[in-house]
Amino acid sequence: MRRRILAGLVALGLAAVGCLAVLAYVRGADARALAGREAAWVLVTTRRVPAGTTAVALREQGYVERVAMPASTVPGDALGELDPRFDALAITGDVQAGQLLLRAMFGEPTRLSGGLALPEGKLAVSVEMTAAARVAGYVRPGSKVAVFDTFAVQEGKGRVPASGRSGRGGNQATRVLLPRLEVIAVGERGTAGAATSAGTPATTAQGDQGAARGGATMLITVAVTQDEAERLVHAAHTGTLYLALLDDTAKIEPGQGVDNNTIFP
Repeated sequence: MRRRILAGLVALGLAAVGCLAVLAYVRGADARALAGREAAWVLVTTRRVPAGTTAVALREQGYVERVAMPASTVPGDALGELDPRFDALAITGDVQAGQLLLRAMFGEPTRLSGGLALPEGKLAVSVEMTAAARVAGYVRPGSKVAVFDTFAVQEGKGRVPASGRSGRGGNQATRVLLPRLEVIAVGERGTAGAATSAGTPATTAQGDQGAARGGATMLITVAVTQDEAERLVHAAHTGTLYLALLDDTAKIEPGQGVDNNTIFP
């Protein structure tokens, strides 16, 4: 009887030792992974972080946790902590769970609207463009563009737009509508080829090139004042819009434009 009890105690002891050995092995896995390499502490998201979430909320609501990683695998702008410098900033685009927290993900919250970064005092307006109208897909967030409008001419009113897209006699005119705007997003949020000036493109440029070859349209979002927004929205409904890419030296002068009678010199 005593031998059975003794054997049982020995078995329990061996089981306990085995459990402790397994726990020690698991706890040492990270240490073994980092063995011989310099470790760096980084912040990793524990769940999806919506755009507009402040740094304070990230800390206080458990959106992130500190994880040790081999320093050689950590990007240069990865954050190891959220110090007070970030308290006035917010995440500019949705961040999925398990991603490293990067400095580039933060921006001024007062200039954000639904995750889209807006220049101060500006509105965001989107218009639908064909591949040709958006310069064969070369228009990107941050591009500076001029907007041209082709419209039906009202009879007897010079180069004044008619009420619809087709005028009497078929006379059409093209004029500069807006001489310089900034593109802040290309594509619809969450779709292939979409990109914003505040975040990383959702896909590679190849997706946009495919759309261009297929003749598909794509939304172009620009930053505008109220007056520019009114002109752009009206022209989008009554005419056909076309973009021209600009550089810093380009000078666009609004004028009377051309129509069917003056298109040739």
